[in-house]
Amino acid sequence: MKVFYDHQAFTLQKYGGISRYYCELIKGINKTEIDTAHLSLLWSNNVHLKEYDISSFIYPFTKRHRLLTETNKIYNLLDAKLNNYDIFHATYFDEFLESSISLKPFITTFYDMTYERLSHKFAELSGDKSIIGQKKKIAKCATHLIAISESTKNDMIEYLDVTPEKVTVIHLASSFSNNTDICPYVSDGNNENIRPYLLYVGNRSGYKNFKFFLCAVAQTLIRNGIRLVCAGGESFTKDEKQLIASLLLNNLVSHAMINDSILHELYKKALAFVFPSLYEGFGIPILEAFACECPCVLSNTSSLPEVAGEAALYINPLDRDSISVAIERIVMDTELRQVLIKRGKIRLENFSWHRTVAETLNVYNWLI
Repeated sequence: MKVFYDHQAFTLQKYGGISRYYCELIKGINKTEIDTAHLSLLWSNNVHLKEYDISSFIYPFTKRHRLLTETNKIYNLLDAKLNNYDIFHATYFDEFLESSISLKPFITTFYDMTYERLSHKFAELSGDKSIIGQKKKIAKCATHLIAISESTKNDMIEYLDVTPEKVTVIHLASSFSNNTDICPYVSDGNNENIRPYLLYVGNRSGYKNFKFFLCAVAQTLIRNGIRLVCAGGESFTKDEKQLIASLLLNNLVSHAMINDSILHELYKKALAFVFPSLYEGFGIPILEAFACECPCVLSNTSSLPEVAGEAALYINPLDRDSISVAIERIVMDTELRQVLIKRGKIRLENFSWHRTVAETLNVYNWLI
């Protein structure tokens, strides 16, 4: 079986979870004896292509996104017509290939339904007027759909008017590597004297609930002398800096630029990883925390309980008391942290890229 993956994820992302997911699929399929995965890509600046040794030309023009998109699209259309593929897997939500692939199975993966659920509440989501329509179009024309969680599948059925039989749930995994670089963000100038801290990972946009969470835990941080390290995402905005100052947290809240090895160290040394998001399609940072033996405090919403099971302490992300009580408990209760670490290691065994690849191949084989 020959599987065709289009350009979209690698045109849209320089790095990120979606393009990494497809790198894992392509790499895993090409390790099999009878199946091959082909990434149809002419130009890209995606860093994961080099990490996974998936060849492509590097796009030299950083500010000409439209040229990148159109040339890759034309290349995809020619590639699809001139070569014989058994399965076509769109890596994002433009259905441009559908009319060019005859009766061959056409599939795509849905990562979340954040725009559908929350765009009316948060400005950063309402600005993209096309994504919801694109997702409806591709959901209708695709032969089959993959959802990365049962939670996402349920949302797809509700918002896209698809039948349950058209959607297969295939969980993701973590690509986390066990590097051990020294992390400079959590010490007082002495790497042997790590100050206790909680870890927040990723962007802090509205639905991620960061500001509400920060207000809820401010007194707990101050009272216990606990820091909050925010790893990844952009540097603190002016509004965030003002909020941190107003809560008297200037010396307790910091931002860290990261790579995989630094993030690994941050997880390993944290008292706990906190994920107060209002909505997630899956939640790979949970698996990263499990892999690094870091206890998790998670929202009790969307896919997060599905991923973590009994291996996390849960909060109501809209209830300040729920958040503050849980954080106080995780900070003070060493035994609880150890229990969650053990449960996390067990829970992690349910997720692997090998399993993701195998289940995806099962869907492909069923369709051809």
